[in-house]
Amino acid sequence: MKKFLFIIAMLCVSVGMAQKKQVKERAGKVSEDKEFPTQYSFPKEYIGTYAGNLNIADASGVLQNVPMELSIKPTEDPKKFDYTLSYIVAKKKDERKYTLIVVDHEKGIFDLDENNGVVLRANYMRQTLFSTFEVNNRILNSSVEFKNDGRIFFTIIVTEKADPRKTGGEKLSVTSYNVVVIQKAALRKVERD
Repeated sequence: MKKFLFIIAMLCVSVGMAQKKQVKERAGKVSEDKEFPTQYSFPKEYIGTYAGNLNIADASGVLQNVPMELSIKPTEDPKKFDYTLSYIVAKKKDERKYTLIVVDHEKGIFDLDENNGVVLRANYMRQTLFSTFEVNNRILNSSVEFKNDGRIFFTIIVTEKADPRKTGGEKLSVTSYNVVVIQKAALRKVERD
């Protein structure tokens, strides 16, 4: 019995030491993470073409996989960039040409001009361009996360405004909505001639 208790005590000491070591290692990484990876200047340092597949799904599963590209190109105006999303649907290329406009670089405020009278506000923080907008009684939350290694993670969450659920009381009322579709893509920078 003494041997059994001794073994349990040794295991507890070993586990405790391993946990302290992991905490120290994480503490060291936190200080490194503040400096590395260095944030790139958006959008200048992400100019290029990125390609991959867009996965469209709902609660029942995958609805569609669509080849897509995101292209960011400079223009003559240093505050404007061509920002083009392209999809291959039924063997045809469907291009959506936006103009990305720097509104306030320090505050991370940008506009995505659809060049048809519609301008979406976008905010850039922590290497991600966020945009939330409403169209046809649906709320769309878009995020485009830029990685320093030439990858982009693209996500759109579509929320239905119909049949909202209201809970809470007089002091705090909360309205929640149903997410109906999610679109996700992992894109990689491609070199073109």
